[in-house]
Amino acid sequence: MTRLWLIIALLVLGLLQGAAAGEPASSGKTSLPEAAGLPVRVHVGLRVLNILEIKEVTGQGRLHLELTQRWSDPRLAFDAVARGLGRDDRVGEEADEYLKTIWSPGLSLDNQIGDKDARTVALSVHANGDAVLIERFESDFRFRMNMDAFPFDRQNLAITLSLPRYAQQEAIVLTTEADRPFSGLESGLSVVDWRPIGLRFSNDLAIGWNARSYSRLNATVTIARYSERYLLRVFVPILAVLAVSLFVLWSPGLKEQDKGGLIFSSLLALAAISFTFESSFPGSISLNTPVAEIISLGYLYLVAVLMFEIALSVAVGHPGFRWAGHAADVRWHLRWALPAMMLIICVGAAVRALPA
Repeated sequence: MTRLWLIIALLVLGLLQGAAAGEPASSGKTSLPEAAGLPVRVHVGLRVLNILEIKEVTGQGRLHLELTQRWSDPRLAFDAVARGLGRDDRVGEEADEYLKTIWSPGLSLDNQIGDKDARTVALSVHANGDAVLIERFESDFRFRMNMDAFPFDRQNLAITLSLPRYAQQEAIVLTTEADRPFSGLESGLSVVDWRPIGLRFSNDLAIGWNARSYSRLNATVTIARYSERYLLRVFVPILAVLAVSLFVLWSPGLKEQDKGGLIFSSLLALAAISFTFESSFPGSISLNTPVAEIISLGYLYLVAVLMFEIALSVAVGHPGFRWAGHAADVRWHLRWALPAMMLIICVGAAVRALPA
């Protein structure tokens, strides 16, 4: 009888062990911390330590970031008195290994390109179950950039953070006033032609698998171009080429073939300037920028100057022309009207691109 009870006990023990082995791994500390209440709130702080590179035409940039995540998991709580410390810190590989044994948000940078380079990580677990994960890394990102106001443009570099593993009913990502000390934008940047303006956050929703809504947080870094550095390099050469029209319009005794040679030389110089700008400042000519508008209208302006000047000169110089006096008056007015209109158009294109 004793042997029978022993066999039954061994069978029951085997069944219990099999049931325990069949439980999913998520039943431990790696499952969603539902005891803290759903949805789990993942607090995020983002500090932009540096902007290393900006590629306007391709819409890419390389940033050095410090990403801070904070969440609460009661299963991580411990007795601070018994352990002799109120916070358990881990750094580097030790932190990464410990993250595999607990639940972590799995925060994703949606517009990131490639992997995180030069990454360092630190994890702190407080006695009350609060966890703080800090990552520093460099990475490439894809941005939507607008060059229409070059060289007076401001760019909004949006970094999109989301929790792709959990719908918004399970976990949300957010930032509050308590997270403000963990966020910011450094004043000194490696990109020499840009200056920092500010950093702002906005919450959003994304539709994922099975038409479920997922929480998303947009961190937008605003930078402005040092436009004053482009005035001498961009606008002065263009105005110098267009100023040849004043010599054609006002120079006395200049022959028609000389006027044509000057205008065609100016057209070639303007074309050379456009190619030079496009190679030096990618996107300045190929996109709808004020510089592109001025150069495009400059071609039309130079041709119009040549046509009007030659036509009116012939009309004034022909002794039998009935309206020679009127042609002389029109020629005199166009000498200052055409340059004045072109100047107004150039100034208007530049002023329209200035930031509000």
